[in-house]
Amino acid sequence: MTWVAIMIAAAFLQAAKDAFLKKAMADVDVVAATWSYCLATSAVLGIMVLYAGFPEVGPGFWWLVAVSGAFGAVNLLLYSTAIRASDLSLTLPMLTLSPLFMLVTSPLMIGEFPDAAGLVGIFLIVAGSYVLNLKLLIHGVFAPFKALLVHKGPRIMLLVAFLWSLCANIDRMGLNASSPVAWVFCAYAATTVMLTPLVFWRSSGVLAQIAKNPRAIAAAGACEAVSVAFQMIALTMTLVPYVIAVKRLSAVFGVLLGALVFREKGLSERLAGAALMVAGVFFIALLG
Repeated sequence: MTWVAIMIAAAFLQAAKDAFLKKAMADVDVVAATWSYCLATSAVLGIMVLYAGFPEVGPGFWWLVAVSGAFGAVNLLLYSTAIRASDLSLTLPMLTLSPLFMLVTSPLMIGEFPDAAGLVGIFLIVAGSYVLNLKLLIHGVFAPFKALLVHKGPRIMLLVAFLWSLCANIDRMGLNASSPVAWVFCAYAATTVMLTPLVFWRSSGVLAQIAKNPRAIAAAGACEAVSVAFQMIALTMTLVPYVIAVKRLSAVFGVLLGALVFREKGLSERLAGAALMVAGVFFIALLG
């Protein structure tokens, strides 16, 4: 299926973006890094819009842009905080839970109903979260579950996963009133605008901080821009939960990049856990 191939590419770009963003945040505080990467993403998407042209928009489009911008600002701040707080290989797999949330939010928000036969997928995702911290079994049977709550990064990323389940449905509504590239450009531009007052209030010497690692920030923005453009195109081809499910392959790519780039430990146990979680997501997408 074409949309699956598109989303596999999008998932890899998401993982690459996370690696570049984590590298950038070694020199830039969370708020400044989030704003600058969002600005870079908007700039690349703006170039795409100039090339493709801006279409006529349907009713409610600008209201949806405002809502998406507000959600995006909160989400990106939480997201950046999470990946800075903990290992990528432990934090990113939590995003695989967003399709589970969408089994509730998508029917309520946009009337899309995946088949509930995805219970096997739910089991695999829970099993994957267990395997992520398998080494902690020496402290008790329930220790791996407790670790997901103890570590700051995974805990924050669980909240991000829920909020993204809402945002993905808003994306579907925005696409119905526009085109893929135009919608995602406006959504990111609105997020950047909403973050701008906060970044200059919270961060000192923002431009000087960004100048310390501009290449990593620009690379993160470029990866994100292409990835979300692919995601919007895929959303025009199939159900929202299916697209987000395949996107969660970024968890596996993130585990690999965390080990290769940042020398994060526990690759074998975390990769196995991430793979189980992604397998569960596929069960939901393909059987649900």
